[in-house]
Amino acid sequence: MKTQGDTKRPHCVKAEFDPDFSATPLGGVALAEKTFRSLGLRRVLNKHLPERPKGAGFSACDGALALMTGLLLGGRGIAAAEVLRQDSLAMEILGLAGVASSPTMYRILCDLSGLSERVGAEWYEPNGPALAALDMLGGERITPATRRIVPDEAEHGSPQRLEALSVFLQAVARVCLNALPREIVRQHGWSVVFGDGTDLEVEGNCFDAARMGRNGKRLIRWLTLMMGPVIVSQRLMEGNKDEGVNMPDLIEEGRSLVRETAGKKGRVLALLDAAYFERRVVETIETAGWDFIICANQQRNVLERLAQEQPDFVWQETGPDARRGWIESQMACFTHMPEGWAKAVTIVARRWREEGDLPGVWRWSFLSTRLEPEELPCDLRKKHGYASSIWMLYGTKQGRETHYKTPLCDLGLHHPPSCRLGLNQAFYALAAAASNVAMVLRYRVVDKTERGIELWRLRQRYLQMAGYLVRTGRTLWVELSGVSVDALRQTLWQRAFAEAGRL
Repeated sequence: MKTQGDTKRPHCVKAEFDPDFSATPLGGVALAEKTFRSLGLRRVLNKHLPERPKGAGFSACDGALALMTGLLLGGRGIAAAEVLRQDSLAMEILGLAGVASSPTMYRILCDLSGLSERVGAEWYEPNGPALAALDMLGGERITPATRRIVPDEAEHGSPQRLEALSVFLQAVARVCLNALPREIVRQHGWSVVFGDGTDLEVEGNCFDAARMGRNGKRLIRWLTLMMGPVIVSQRLMEGNKDEGVNMPDLIEEGRSLVRETAGKKGRVLALLDAAYFERRVVETIETAGWDFIICANQQRNVLERLAQEQPDFVWQETGPDARRGWIESQMACFTHMPEGWAKAVTIVARRWREEGDLPGVWRWSFLSTRLEPEELPCDLRKKHGYASSIWMLYGTKQGRETHYKTPLCDLGLHHPPSCRLGLNQAFYALAAAASNVAMVLRYRVVDKTERGIELWRLRQRYLQMAGYLVRTGRTLWVELSGVSVDALRQTLWQRAFAEAGRL
């Protein structure tokens, strides 16, 4: 058996550039290009994105396509497309004559959001006096001559441009939903819709939409409505905006696409957390013709009192759960009409005790719904009962929350790239569209054995692959490295490339 000492290492390693050798480390981006082409992404971009002024250089379509691809490849923020800009062969694979620099991309986002570029004298003021200080390496720190003026009101994008971006996102969502396997969107006969908001923490005082959160940190709020893993509507807002007040607008915005995807008679189930146990949210959901299961813990105090008033015989023993650390649990159902509501809801209450809890001292959680027992899947209800079935259906929401990993972690949306809200609103619309395309790659294009692969891993296994280009007439061949890539990886890539052509 060979040991490390048997390895014959070179005495030294040298490197230089070969002017006659042309290759790209992103040869696998041909898979992304094939997916874009099959989805008709460029057509959607050209149709729905606002045109830029004449003589502006890069079109909105080329700028948006480069930015979205850069995000998929691991780029971040407004400079995401730099990963392509430094690789002429990858640009050629994508059919891009060039890629906008970061300053030009900033101007493209300004045009998409309807904001004007800043004039220094209007947006910056001289800095005040500052004491001498040293930087980390011991050099004297240079104090900037000016500082940004942060307006009292957030600088929103123009309503017309934001509406156009909303229509664009829904157009991308439509082609992505049509491409996804049916089982990714449906569950027990329902097409599942999931709404939620997330707080984006920002550092510094320049963000015009940042507001102080409950934990004392400055944040901006991002609200989304997903059908399966696809974002059908989204909104970037100031950090103090109420989620329950703004979610109805997202539901109204996405309801026609949801209905189109589910079918005229298809059932839709909305899963929402406690922030959305509001009358207007429920009424908007039911006006759209959807069923719902919403966590009702927002009214925990009232519901705990009502639950404690229920007789013992209505409580169903559900036993311990080692995974959750429960030693005892029970469930019960009762109706409740919150103050100001026009119609009561069914409350499905769960109480449990954990190791070390005193006997008779319960922990509580509550769900609200208007689903009747006969509306539940027959096999699920007969096996587990009405209350357990409601909780099991709602329990899938936690898995759906992991879909946030793609836009927030893999596309870098945890950190807004601009201090101007309107610019971020345009950026997040494009990034949400990129996330939707990523879901097609994750759940449809790759082989079934790798279905659901995380985007960062998909980049490594499918997109970051060395190759060179061969041009024959109007056909561009991407010759990928077959020596340094193992046979299984080659097979999976070829299957994915063939599947991308069948979208």
